[in-house]
Amino acid sequence: MENYSLKIMNYHQWANHKWFEHLKKLPEDMITQNINSVFPTLKDTLVHMLKTDFIWLLTITGKEYTETIDRLNEFNEKIQNMSLAGLEKQFDEITGQYLNFLNGIEDPQQTLTISHPKFGEAKAPLQDLIGHVVNHGTYHRGNLTAMLRQMGESGAATDYIFYLYEEQSLFAPKH
Repeated sequence: MENYSLKIMNYHQWANHKWFEHLKKLPEDMITQNINSVFPTLKDTLVHMLKTDFIWLLTITGKEYTETIDRLNEFNEKIQNMSLAGLEKQFDEITGQYLNFLNGIEDPQQTLTISHPKFGEAKAPLQDLIGHVVNHGTYHRGNLTAMLRQMGESGAATDYIFYLYEEQSLFAPKH
């Protein structure tokens, strides 16, 4: 049985990597330039994505809500003034932890129970929660594209089909 969670997390890592490669080519001050958009800056968008990946990693690996919040507060301090290279390293570390976790599970379709003080208890298949993490990243990579277009730049092509084409040789070469 294919571990779909592992497959889409690999896509998530690939797409984030493509974005960091793209952002490194832009003028450094563009990352922190204020813009009237979903987030005040490109960096704020990246930080939001990173923190969300971190929260869900803690959640799916069984951390209780209070521990997650405590660890998030520590994480916020750690990344507060981080450079683009530092943020990229954090994305890589967190995604690596997801991949290690997903490689080590016996049942990728197992149901997890998560608890939240406001929303209560929920049961969901692990692959649905991983799907949420990846979908959240995709949504905000779209925000990055829109923000860059407002600044006169282009975004990075990270649609899933490009991942399949590049990483999984989806199409046979033309003869």
